[in-house]
Amino acid sequence: MVDISAAAARLVEARRARRLLAALPEAERPGTVAEAYAVQDAVARILGPVGAWKIGAKSPSDTPLAASIQQADVIESGTSLPRDRFNIVIIEAEVAFRFGRDLPAAGAPYDDATILAAIESAHPAIEIVDTRFAEIDGLDAFSKLADFQMNGALVVGPALRDWQALDLRGITATVTVDGVPAIEKTGANPAGDPRWLALWAANHLVERDQPIKAGQVVTTGSYIGMLPAPQGGRIVASLSGVGSVSVTIG
Repeated sequence: MVDISAAAARLVEARRARRLLAALPEAERPGTVAEAYAVQDAVARILGPVGAWKIGAKSPSDTPLAASIQQADVIESGTSLPRDRFNIVIIEAEVAFRFGRDLPAAGAPYDDATILAAIESAHPAIEIVDTRFAEIDGLDAFSKLADFQMNGALVVGPALRDWQALDLRGITATVTVDGVPAIEKTGANPAGDPRWLALWAANHLVERDQPIKAGQVVTTGSYIGMLPAPQGGRIVASLSGVGSVSVTIG
């Protein structure tokens, strides 16, 4: 059995000291999704309130994965962040959903219509991918999941309330860095229509005893893959029909 408390303490210390880990010791390394979630939840309890959830799937038929994002790491569009806040900077352009009301455990399991009705708005978002590990290429999947699925921050753009009729499968996402075009892709979210990830998240989080609360955001995977931006800069992501979001890192 993995030592949940020790793994969580090690990951928290690495965050606070900005000390990169080679790996979790074998006794602290989760070996299942359930163990990874247990470590993740223990880290979150130490760090403070959850403001958002990172949900992703490799395909429309894949089982999604979820990771908490602390309220302190949910950032308003247009904000400037110091480069030394992050160990690495990788950019993802995403559609996020903000919930306008609680979905408590007492009402679960929720049907799709109830979950969709609880969503207040859609938003363009930039996820800043970061890590507490020195090497990510060979890092095992359960350690990544325990480490908030490599989340560093989530930048949330303006609210779009009339979003329900949008074709979220066909969105074109473009990113510029300091005004220079960096990438453009159409329909590249591996989950297909990402709204199903928000539907999945609502009931999944009840099962984890962390039901969605009003004001929390669910972000749903990248339309551009992972774009390295190691030096930072002024980053602008535009998602067709949804809007634009920006952050300056440096």
